[in-house]
Amino acid sequence: MCGLCGLLDDGGHWGDPLASDAGRPARQQRLLRLKALNRVLGYYRLTLSDFHGSGSLLTTPTGKQAMVANLDDLWRQVEALGGRRLDPLDPNLLEHLAREATA
Repeated sequence: MCGLCGLLDDGGHWGDPLASDAGRPARQQRLLRLKALNRVLGYYRLTLSDFHGSGSLLTTPTGKQAMVANLDDLWRQVEALGGRRLDPLDPNLLEHLAREATA
């Protein structure tokens, strides 16, 4: 998709549970989504940032970057940049998330 189409597309992804939060402005929804995702990504030493409200930028500690358009794309890019398969039931990940929730 070209940059212009990406900027004009304001529709949410069907798999994004936060996209339908009608009571909040779109920017606030994006920031809450980023905060939640960065808790998970922190375990993998990755960060996700907003890219002009049209997508997100995934960054590694070494500076590698990838644009992501939705959650499906995010998990594919995390595996590609991180070089390992993701396991949402990994006990170490769950422990990390429990620590983040109490911090």
